Amino acid sequence: MANDRFLYESISQQLRNQINSGSYSAGQRLPSVRRLSRLFGVSINTIVQCFRQLESDGYIESRPRSGIFVRDHPPDAFVAANLNHFPLLPVEVSLSEEILHYMEPHTEQALVHLGVALPASTVMPVDRVLRTLREVTRKHSQASWDYMHPHGHDVFAHQLARRSLNYPIPINHAELIMTNGCMEAVQLALRAVTQRGDTIAVETPSYYGTLVSLEVMQRKVLEIPTHYRDGICLYSLEQALKRGQVAACLVSCNAQNPLGFSMSDERKQKLVALATRYEVPLIENDIWGDTVYRGDALPAKAYDEAGMVLYCNSFSKTLMPGMRLGWIAPGRFHHRVLELKQISSITTASAPQLMMGRLMENGFYAQHLTQLRRQLETQTTETAKAVLEAFPTGTRVDIPTGGCVLWVGLPRRIDARPLFEQALASGIHIFPGSVFSAGPRHFDYLRLNAGIPLDGRIRKAIGHLGEMVHGRYPA
Repeated sequence: MANDRFLYESISQQLRNQINSGSYSAGQRLPSVRRLSRLFGVSINTIVQCFRQLESDGYIESRPRSGIFVRDHPPDAFVAANLNHFPLLPVEVSLSEEILHYMEPHTEQALVHLGVALPASTVMPVDRVLRTLREVTRKHSQASWDYMHPHGHDVFAHQLARRSLNYPIPINHAELIMTNGCMEAVQLALRAVTQRGDTIAVETPSYYGTLVSLEVMQRKVLEIPTHYRDGICLYSLEQALKRGQVAACLVSCNAQNPLGFSMSDERKQKLVALATRYEVPLIENDIWGDTVYRGDALPAKAYDEAGMVLYCNSFSKTLMPGMRLGWIAPGRFHHRVLELKQISSITTASAPQLMMGRLMENGFYAQHLTQLRRQLETQTTETAKAVLEAFPTGTRVDIPTGGCVLWVGLPRRIDARPLFEQALASGIHIFPGSVFSAGPRHFDYLRLNAGIPLDGRIRKAIGHLGEMVHGRYPA
């Protein structure tokens, strides 16, 4: 194993050097796997591992049915040197107790909340939302009181569908099923397309709630290397699909938590094409998609001609987490998801649907999103700057494309887990990176919430965290 690892890393470095020197220019096709296998006198599997590493490093990209090509832009050298490369092996998840331990302090009001990813209520139109809720329940008391069809209130469903009119493949309102938040949507999708013991391909790092869901549902995880800018390594994913290793894929393409990347439209199309070609369902968690700061961040679902994408979303991160209003567009799996919804929670609360239908119909929600995106971009940029000023040299923070979390790489592989306990004792709640993987990865990272405006209290807490990291940093 050690010799094989040396071989593929050595060959990867040779190819990397040739790309950096211009021997292979941007957009140029690389030799095939078989040709490189003969050239270097190694197995095909070794070359496959080389390509997997180079793509996750951002040097190359896989073009379906065309080959492997050099990317247009070279990667950041620091990031390329620090990405994880590992064999693709399914593993069982056992994180629930650890995550519960890290989540529990969130309910303590006196803490500085830099752990759980959530925009502060101060950047949300709380008064307007609650006023609208009172109005619709007064005017539509019977509809608010009664059961709602799983397909949702008509006005609300049509408003959701209209938001997809600019998609190449728009979503029909009749395809939608309303859920109690995004996590119920994801769990319905998993139950619809997988069974106990199946393996699910996920990004790494990946949202810890996803990993706990897979643990509770007794699914295994296949972690796919994921780039801080480009997203899941499509080459590695295709190798897993070719080998029939996975029953489904579970990804976030926009403002992914915790890395914060948004995949390019081209890569989203390739991702959907892979799912379609290998007939492996693609579950898309787009809960942060509405927060992408700039441009039109279409989901992978927008390119889903064959109905292989089960699209999941909610308003928990963009308006009101306590509303628990989400939805799923399950494509060709609609009938099965509808059955599962009806035998689990039957339907979704009526009043929040009436309220959101009103807020979307009168244009308020779209206006709110414009302001929210601007606010979150400012907060993440300012918070990242404060972290880099307070933490030791060598700390890495990449500015996300949306959402409100920062993935903070600690220098010299400082373990963030003891830092959690130390911070909590000082009244600061953070999340260590280890819970964003089912394996022994990311322990030297923190995920910090930048959803709170950077006031004096937050600055002081970040400064205190920086002092703690300095204390663990050898002179």
